[in-house]
Amino acid sequence: MTAMAAVDDDVSLARLDTVIAHRDDYVAAKQRQIDFLQQRLLAERDAGRRLEVLEDLYNEYHVFRLDSATAIARRGLSLARELGHSRFTALFSIHMAEILAIGGMYTEAVSCLDEAAPLIAAENLQMRASLTYFNIYTYWAEYCHDDTYAPRYRAQAVECLRRAMTMAEPSDPFYDFYMGEKYVYVEPDSRLARKHYQQALRELDESSRAYAMAANALAGNYRMEGDSVRYEQYLIRAALSDLKSCTMENAALQNLALYLFRTDYSNTERALRYINHSMDDARFYNNRLRILEISDVLPEITAAYQEQVHSQNRELRRYSVFISLLLLSVLSLAWYVYRQNRKIASRREELAATNERLSQLNDELAAGNREHTLLNTQLNDLNTRLVDTNSKRETLATVYIDLCARFIEKLSKYQTLVRRKIKANQAADLLSTMTSSRLSEDDANTFLHRFDKAFLDLYPTFVDELNALLKPEYRLQPKSRHSLSTELRTFALIRLGVKNTSDIAGLLFLSNQTIYNCRSIVRSHAINRDTFDVDVTTLCQVIA
Repeated sequence: MTAMAAVDDDVSLARLDTVIAHRDDYVAAKQRQIDFLQQRLLAERDAGRRLEVLEDLYNEYHVFRLDSATAIARRGLSLARELGHSRFTALFSIHMAEILAIGGMYTEAVSCLDEAAPLIAAENLQMRASLTYFNIYTYWAEYCHDDTYAPRYRAQAVECLRRAMTMAEPSDPFYDFYMGEKYVYVEPDSRLARKHYQQALRELDESSRAYAMAANALAGNYRMEGDSVRYEQYLIRAALSDLKSCTMENAALQNLALYLFRTDYSNTERALRYINHSMDDARFYNNRLRILEISDVLPEITAAYQEQVHSQNRELRRYSVFISLLLLSVLSLAWYVYRQNRKIASRREELAATNERLSQLNDELAAGNREHTLLNTQLNDLNTRLVDTNSKRETLATVYIDLCARFIEKLSKYQTLVRRKIKANQAADLLSTMTSSRLSEDDANTFLHRFDKAFLDLYPTFVDELNALLKPEYRLQPKSRHSLSTELRTFALIRLGVKNTSDIAGLLFLSNQTIYNCRSIVRSHAINRDTFDVDVTTLCQVIA
């Protein structure tokens, strides 16, 4: 069997399975047609037309339901005899013979045809009758299936077929099928038989019983030739046609089941399904002979299938044990994984808590670092200010030392002047000099200028902070960028800790009253007069 042929067979078997699965649809359609004819029969009042409807009903029932076909044939024969209708009497006599032969009543079938022979001849139905004789003797030979009677009936069947073919007309739709039968049984020639069967298949409807018969016959032809591939293919075609035409009296599916079973053990399940379906058809049709035929082979297929099932069950048990062990292993592994996951989950929770704590500590550390950075920044700023303040204080100390040096120098000059005046007996002149002499204007201006500059360098925000203590309209303005007014100098000395009015007056070379008036006027302009002097002492705070 070639690979392509195997593929074709698989496709055909799959198609056959599909048609079998939808068999009920075909049967339902068949039953609808029968119901329609039954309704026509009930409604028909003309006896002649009733015979025509009974003929149609017989054709529907012929290979569909044996009991019903028998009843219709008897009814038709009875009505035809009652009406004296010779053609339908002959036709239904042939039908009765067909039914009797299918039921295994071969003697009765032959007698039925013999009794109707004059009418059959008169109505020119000899070919139909001869073919019926052929089928009767063929069934009879198959039933005997021995070396004594079977050859005798087979010879009679061949003679009936030979007689029928002398009356065959090429215009007959079944002519090529009959010719194929001729070259099988009468004048054996497998090549010519195959040619006529193939021509019949091309001309016949696939869903007709005649197509199924031709396909089944062609399958037998290929089997005789040893072509098992085509034998299977045409058996499948015949079975498909039987199923579609609802032919319950069939042999193709039964033969296909046997072929599949005996050629490939792996087909046992499908063969059993097909043979069971054939048995169901035979029981539905009520063909006892077909039931007996199937019953002969069914145990063999059933036993093989049971052995296959047992073998599969043994395999399944082995697989079940293996799967059970595997399942136990998987469950154990799953339990172990579950335990490990629980531990991992617990450790993840601990790790998450630790990470959260570390995150909090990092946040706290970051906050501490930010605070530390801020403190460092503030400390650096304060250190810078301290350095600046110290530098300014050094400058103030330098000013103080320079002023002291100048006054010491002046004092030394006065001492020298005093000694010289005393030695020269110029005491009166010395007294006059000491009484009239005062600190020079230049010295005073120099002292005040250097004081202003040194104080503003030390406290550059003093003027703004002092004005903040005063009402806006009375705020004090310095004479220049590096020069203070008398009022500003007065409170500058108070900021430095010189609080006594007389001390302030002496340092500024002014009278006590002037200083007192200055302090009083400025205090009266303060926002908070009661704490003004104390507030002044807190201005321009720096770290010492």
